[in-house]
Amino acid sequence: MPFAPVTLSEYADECYLNIKGAEKTSQFMTITFECTDKMKNQSPAVVHVDGTARPQLVSENINPRYYKILSEYYNLTGIPSIVNTSFNMHEEPIVCSPDDAIVAFLQSELDYLAIGNFLVEGDLKN
Repeated sequence: MPFAPVTLSEYADECYLNIKGAEKTSQFMTITFECTDKMKNQSPAVVHVDGTARPQLVSENINPRYYKILSEYYNLTGIPSIVNTSFNMHEEPIVCSPDDAIVAFLQSELDYLAIGNFLVEGDLKN
């Protein structure tokens, strides 16, 4: 499964090279950037074998909820990125609706499902 980093936008220069001018595009994980040594060491799971990553930069004014989650993670760890991947079961289409998300969650081994303002715990599946 491909992994990608979600990074607090204010730390982009610490994590990626030559990202200036591509901040808008970087909100959508559509372009790769070479990773800094710091990024390679802190978050190796999101770095491709060629030393690049396809980040999603998150800013408070564009996505305040996601930004808050990332900021709390940064406050706890000192790492400005988390791992992101597509939400789908193996060989299944990507989740496109809340119903799809619930079906995939019930078939998975995930511990939690955050959907809208709700957090569902996996233990409730049994």
